Amino acid sequence: MLKFLNSIPSRLTRITSGGKLIREVDGLRFMAILPVLIQHFTERFDRNTTIKFDTQPIDHFVSFLASRGFLGVYIFFVISGFVLALPFAAHRFQGKKEVKLGSYFWRRLTRLEPPYIIWITVFFLLFVLRGHYPFAEYLPHYLANITYTHTLIYNHWSPFNPPTWTLEIEIQFYILAPFLSMVFFRVENKYYRRFFNVTMIVALILLQQYLQWYKNPYSFTILGHLHYFLVGFLLVDIYLNDWKTIVANKFYDILGLISLTLLIYSWSWDYELYSRFFVVISLFLFFISAFKGDYLNKFVTNRWIMVIGGMCYTIYLVHLPFAEFLILFTKKIEVTRLYAVNLFIQLAIFIPFILVISAFLYIWIERPFMNKDWPKNFASRLKSYLN
Repeated sequence: MLKFLNSIPSRLTRITSGGKLIREVDGLRFMAILPVLIQHFTERFDRNTTIKFDTQPIDHFVSFLASRGFLGVYIFFVISGFVLALPFAAHRFQGKKEVKLGSYFWRRLTRLEPPYIIWITVFFLLFVLRGHYPFAEYLPHYLANITYTHTLIYNHWSPFNPPTWTLEIEIQFYILAPFLSMVFFRVENKYYRRFFNVTMIVALILLQQYLQWYKNPYSFTILGHLHYFLVGFLLVDIYLNDWKTIVANKFYDILGLISLTLLIYSWSWDYELYSRFFVVISLFLFFISAFKGDYLNKFVTNRWIMVIGGMCYTIYLVHLPFAEFLILFTKKIEVTRLYAVNLFIQLAIFIPFILVISAFLYIWIERPFMNKDWPKNFASRLKSYLN
């Protein structure tokens, strides 16, 4: 049994296009997906529970922490900026293989689109059948969803899988990333290049503030979030050119804790300008700390943490419908009148449940598409079968 448990991480490890896995990136994906899970299930618990608590959930510190789960989305945006810029920057700075645009877009399409279409289709059909909604009425929502245009058309998230609004923004960035890389990494002098990068981040935040792009409909587009992706660009620049000069030590553990605390407390729903700058600074410092801290790095590179982070796409796609399903059975569980105790019990049920479910679904549905040769292999098998 112990041998089987020890073999699980290797069975679930992601397949990367270049064959090289940056362990910290998957660990950071865990740091992004966990708060999202906590926030979304906490919201379902608060809406469905019949428990009469001693005090209102909104008055609890744990409720405040859970409400900050959406910050995990911004961590995902920075990760995407880092990961997508990396091959373009490596070609520019280190002479690595040039990224062909056709191959880049084909890889994004074959890697991300199949599991996305599968899950959107499943949840659309369940939504229609379970809720007795008219198929024809919601078919346009489905078509918009699978083409990543739902928020652009309806100015609202998907009725059958709301979190996918962030994936629509990710797709918009995927399209822009190669061209942004050509602009940012063309500057030879690293100080000028980074000054340009930081200036663009500041300019975007100021522009968003002045034009109120943090409000709908702009908040559903790349216009309201591009600065987070550009933080990833800045981190890639430092990662490829100056990483060895940054000595890892316990100072970065302290910095990581401070930056995470600042990230949680600096966010303001009033979108004050100072708050938005603090969030960006906190994300930047936390990423560096995850790579260069002692204990923090050991945590994010733990093989179990990495495996969960590596499954984050499947987890993100399926977690909310499963949360809606699970709460139907757990909402009546009552241990005390204390909100925090009941919430912890709910999360102790939900998080292992969704991780186990996601692990199986990841192996069966997502992981096969990580093999960049799967279209070729599929075509060969189909041809052989037809012959």
